[in-house]
Amino acid sequence: MVLSQLFAQENIPLGETAKGQETVAVSSPSKASPAAPLTRKEVLSIKDGRFFLEGRPFVEISFNKYDLFWQLYDQLAEGKQLNAANPLVQAQDRALRNLHELGFKTIRIFALPWGPAGPESYANTAKRKNLYAALDMTLELCDAHDIRVVWSLAAATFTDTKLESDKGWVYGQEQVRELIANPESRGRKLLYQYIDETVARYRHRKAVLMWEISNEVTLLADIGDTDRVFNGERMPSLKDVAGFFKDVAKRIKSADPLRLVNSGGSNMRESQWHLHLGKGWKTDTFEEQFKCFDLLYANSAVDVIDIHSYPDNKPGYAILDDDGKKMWLDNKGYATIAKRLGKPLMIGELGLHAIARTDKKLWDETADYFESFDDTKAAKPWVVKTLNDVIDAGVPLTYWWCYQSDNPSEHNNRQRFDINRDRNPELVDCIVEANKRLKAKLLTVP
Repeated sequence: MVLSQLFAQENIPLGETAKGQETVAVSSPSKASPAAPLTRKEVLSIKDGRFFLEGRPFVEISFNKYDLFWQLYDQLAEGKQLNAANPLVQAQDRALRNLHELGFKTIRIFALPWGPAGPESYANTAKRKNLYAALDMTLELCDAHDIRVVWSLAAATFTDTKLESDKGWVYGQEQVRELIANPESRGRKLLYQYIDETVARYRHRKAVLMWEISNEVTLLADIGDTDRVFNGERMPSLKDVAGFFKDVAKRIKSADPLRLVNSGGSNMRESQWHLHLGKGWKTDTFEEQFKCFDLLYANSAVDVIDIHSYPDNKPGYAILDDDGKKMWLDNKGYATIAKRLGKPLMIGELGLHAIARTDKKLWDETADYFESFDDTKAAKPWVVKTLNDVIDAGVPLTYWWCYQSDNPSEHNNRQRFDINRDRNPELVDCIVEANKRLKAKLLTVP
């Protein structure tokens, strides 16, 4: 059912949308739609190191739409209905329609509420109804526009952490270390219950491209003091994270044997291997960085090696070569690591920080950098350069951070990340063209 039909049923005038087209969506999110089981050919798979979808090789440079689910869930939490009259439903629908019209097939989303509210939305049975209603609507909207999602399950948030208005972050008995390192922890058991129910509920939905374990867990590894306590919270080791990825990926696959699983892990810190060995913030060599990825992925049920990359005004991340001289770990370097491990590479987040001129060092290094994505002339060369690096390296799957934030608190931030068709059409076109060039390069039959 399209939104125009819902408007008609509710006797509400249908407003104009971009290009005079009606916004498309489907009906009630009261329960997940039943669907016939999918076959392996219908879901994203890997063959000879390449992604395949619906029987054909698949590559894409697309977008994160991080707040797609968040906005819908927040509306329900505020007691509002997810119907055709809801402006936030219209906004998410419009974003997906735009992305579909621009030729994108997939996006990446966060599919659990932010921070401590995430596990609470599942553990609290009263809130769980809203959780699944918002997830249902998320997939209904995606179905209407033939969009599939990398579904980040936010597994690393199942701790006792609370966010209190007068105290800030409060860490309880079970912290990140306990969740990640101890399979018998309360948080891990609740996480498994959530995975079992959620993955089973949606495994037959075409709109699910891939299950993601969590967001940037790798950045939690081996930081803090000598006891790995950072800002009052106990942190895991890289070995703990590797075990967590392996265990959680297996749990996901027990509920959905067809889908691929990625970790959601970011790039490694430039000193990650030395931190893991307890040797402090000494810069790694390329081979030491490889050891980090090998530990995480070589014997893991995780199918895809994914990183997050924000190079800004740099060619990559600064590490050392075999002679102790600075070198840049760039997309080609990450592609080499992935090839050595025999798994495809994905960049779950690719982006650039717009930086105010108060950052003297950056502007001394790169005088032509940009302060805001609203300054298209200044931002475009850097956006194009960043996308070209992905294409040159032949990375098959990348998601730009990000498309259309509907969070009002971000709208007056000059350094906001998001771009969209209305505000930054020329920058959005850069991603559209890069997507076409990637397909031309990687999908052309020799």
